[in-house]
Amino acid sequence: MIKMKKFFDNIKKTVPNNKFFIATILFMTAVIFLIIYRFFILPVNFYSNKELYNLSNYNIRIGVSKKVRLLRLSHIKKIKPYFRIVKTIKVSPKIRAEGRTTFATPLVRTISLKFGGYISKIYADKAGMKVRKGMPLFSLYSPSLIDAENDYNLAYKNYQRLKNTSFKSQAETIYLSAEKKLLFWGIDKKQLERIKKDKKIIKQIPIYSPINGIVVKKFITRGGYIKPSKRLYELANISKLWMKIFISVHDLKFINIGKRVSLKFAYYKKRVFHGIISYVYPYTYKNGKFIKVRISIANIKHALKINSYGDAYIKMPFTERLVVPASTVAHIGYKDVVLIYDKSKNAFKAKSILIGARDGNYYPVIEGLKPREIVLKLKNLSKKNINSARKINHYLILSSVKINYL
Repeated sequence: MIKMKKFFDNIKKTVPNNKFFIATILFMTAVIFLIIYRFFILPVNFYSNKELYNLSNYNIRIGVSKKVRLLRLSHIKKIKPYFRIVKTIKVSPKIRAEGRTTFATPLVRTISLKFGGYISKIYADKAGMKVRKGMPLFSLYSPSLIDAENDYNLAYKNYQRLKNTSFKSQAETIYLSAEKKLLFWGIDKKQLERIKKDKKIIKQIPIYSPINGIVVKKFITRGGYIKPSKRLYELANISKLWMKIFISVHDLKFINIGKRVSLKFAYYKKRVFHGIISYVYPYTYKNGKFIKVRISIANIKHALKINSYGDAYIKMPFTERLVVPASTVAHIGYKDVVLIYDKSKNAFKAKSILIGARDGNYYPVIEGLKPREIVLKLKNLSKKNINSARKINHYLILSSVKINYL
């Protein structure tokens, strides 16, 4: 006790300000509390919930961990019944790949004009609006078009007046030339017949949609002046959509154009759509590991939305594949993680792997595991090993993801 008093007396002599001393003590207490919470309280709270791998419940953002950690257990012998071996067996799996629906490029049309003018009225006034073939998109006042219409009217009148004379061929040539000019500019034959019949100039000429579809983009405003060849609208027919997916190059031998594909989307939980493989791209991605495939989908009654993420399933024939038991895979966020047993270090290492669609009790391994590697069964551990199970589950999350609190 005397020594302790001398110790605190020395501290008081060296620290002239008592407030600084109190602040230091409080800071050290807070640090000790955070350490206890991080390594003792947090692991227990993490696994009191039944939804073990649903990190969204804890407001956690997923990232990649750069550190490789080893898990050492004092009673590994008791867990040996839960060891499983990665092996090669005959399975008939499905290739599962994620993709996003996009417009079919051949069904996309860009609207532009070969003459300039002023926008007087807009009918298709917003993106996403449905349009029909022959529906007016906007009206245009164009001085150059009015001049061309005047020339056409005069040429037609001269042709009517001179068609029974020796000047018929010259009058007809001028008349047909004026007509071709208007047709080339995009004026249809119905409008030309109206000009002939009424013998009047159409000052506000409507521009019509060439397809059935929707307005993807609109680049005009009322009263604005547009130049020739300027892009005015982008229209798309959505009766057919595309989806592009990436598959492993090892599965390329099972892919052929015309092969049927099943598709599932989040907003249709029970409904299954179908498409066909329409194109296999001639180059690879990610260091030659994957190849891009295009799927064509018939969008009946416009049920599918543009830019929708979905899963594509391609059924494969029976073949020998490297598989891992489904009970050994933990789905943490967007990652699939297993615990690999290292005999030399008598410890486990958590590793993120790439797997395909589940086939029965197995997942086909695309990348991350080798034959004869030992992995640990993570589900249905006995109650006798509940402490080991908690330690394993806590280690899995902390070693396979980087935790950042939002």
